[in-house]
Amino acid sequence: MGNVAASGGVQVRRRPPAVDERLTRPRRLVRELPDLDAGRLRRLIRTGDLAPCFDPAEDASAGLTEECPICFFFYPSLNRSRCCGKGICTECFLQLMPSEASKLVHCPFCKTKAYAIEYQGAQMTSGKEIKQEGEPNVNETKPSVFI
Repeated sequence: MGNVAASGGVQVRRRPPAVDERLTRPRRLVRELPDLDAGRLRRLIRTGDLAPCFDPAEDASAGLTEECPICFFFYPSLNRSRCCGKGICTECFLQLMPSEASKLVHCPFCKTKAYAIEYQGAQMTSGKEIKQEGEPNVNETKPSVFI
């Protein structure tokens, strides 16, 4: 998942950057997650398959420019939904995931069944600008309807 690079026909596994131990543990969970496997979570973060549990900022002035649309905090980078590419922080993602007793979770953004994410690392600034230019402004494309 993004950790393998081809080099002259030979696949070379890239080592993800070292992650501080404190960033492998969620600290802002709203509800207790009884079936959270802390070892698996730590492993997914350390292998680069899941974004670290970064310290959030309340505004973008700290140089953290990606805003989680669920908690509205800013982070250095976010996980991306596989279906629509929207960003979400690890702690919000953990709270959306189903417990052993619940059904599959739908994407909170596009409602696709079987919500899944991937972590691609920090986005380059130019990539963010290109993405923002390509996304239509909702207020421009259709009027707001309040019932």
